[in-house]
Parts: sequence; C-alpha cells; structure tokens
Amino acid sequence: MRPSVIMVLTAAVVLALGGVALGIGVFVDHTGGKFWFYWIAPLLALGVAGGIGSMIAGYWMKVGRLEAKGRPRSD
Repeated sequence: MRPSVIMVLTAAVVLALGGVALGIGVFVDHTGGKFWFYWIAPLLALGVAGGIGSMIAGYWMKVGRLEAKGRPRSD
C-alpha cells in the first residue's frame, strides 16, 4: 500500500471523527441565542461524517484489502 494512500485514509478518519465530535458538541450545547436554523448544523455535521466514513469503508473493502494482501492494483 502506498504511503500517500495511508496518509489520505488517516486524514479522512480524523476528519470524520472531528465531524462527529463537532456535531455532538453542537447538539449538546444549549446556551441559546442562536438563529432558528442552527438546529440543522449537528445533523449536517453527522451526515457528512457518516458519508466520509462510508467512503473510507467502501475504499477499504474494494481496494485497500487487496493492496494490503500484496496484489497489484490495476491502474
């Protein structure tokens, strides 16, 4: 597996976990004084984090496992 692929997958995992943390943080914060449409922010953050996580899992299932086993990738 190429080092650039490992770095990008690691960055994607960190980004997804950061999105989950921010989404939960905004969802739990009830300090008030926010516009009426701010309720959707945690849902959007969690949705984006889930989408990124889904892309990571899909890449690993289709490409990553084969590369980790040592099979050559068809470019």
